[in-house]
Amino acid sequence: MKRIIKLIGIIICAIAGSVIGLFCLLIFLSLVAPKEENGGNGSIIIEYNGDISLPFSNKPELVYADTKEEALTYHVDYYFGEYPYMMNVNNVIKLLENDEYATMFYTCFNENDKKVEGFVASKFNIKFVNEKKQYALTNVNLIESNGSSRLKLIDGLHNTAPLYDYLAKYSITEGKRFFWGSTESEKIKTLKIEGQSPTAIIEYTCLGKPEYFWYYENLISDKPSAEFEIELEE
Repeated sequence: MKRIIKLIGIIICAIAGSVIGLFCLLIFLSLVAPKEENGGNGSIIIEYNGDISLPFSNKPELVYADTKEEALTYHVDYYFGEYPYMMNVNNVIKLLENDEYATMFYTCFNENDKKVEGFVASKFNIKFVNEKKQYALTNVNLIESNGSSRLKLIDGLHNTAPLYDYLAKYSITEGKRFFWGSTESEKIKTLKIEGQSPTAIIEYTCLGKPEYFWYYENLISDKPSAEFEIELEE
């Protein structure tokens, strides 16, 4: 009889242990399982080859409009998140466009806070309806300036170099290494990356001070951007 009771006890303990183990496993999975991210400020994964993916994020369907400015007003929560004022175009710095894509860089003012201004890179898909172009927003990159001091220009360029291949997604021509940036330093006029000068440097105003937008339409190099040789004249 004692053996039977002992055997029953062992079986009960084994079952109880299995249940507790399963319960702990479920709790562990609930803690580490990825959760859905919504909104324009969700986590991003930047792959080594410059591709980007937004995991567990439901990108909204494309909404086509007659103008790029109108296209910016759709899915504001997703693309602009806590910066809704950045959907408003106050000054176009540079527009690149063909029959498939358009990329527009622009500045925007925050009517509720005069101490900040926005800089936006935006890309659109294009389709033709009755021989007229229609635009749908696909990507944005948001930068808010508040007048605070920044890194030394050369340090900033080196720190952001690994992101250059990601920024190439704003090219309107597939396969081109399109890089861009903005700085308050006039020294950007002496910039050379892989021995090449920027395609253009455009001066604009940010918070009442000069700012310089620069871009390479297609930088020629076999290196990943993290290994670029970057030069500035002192």
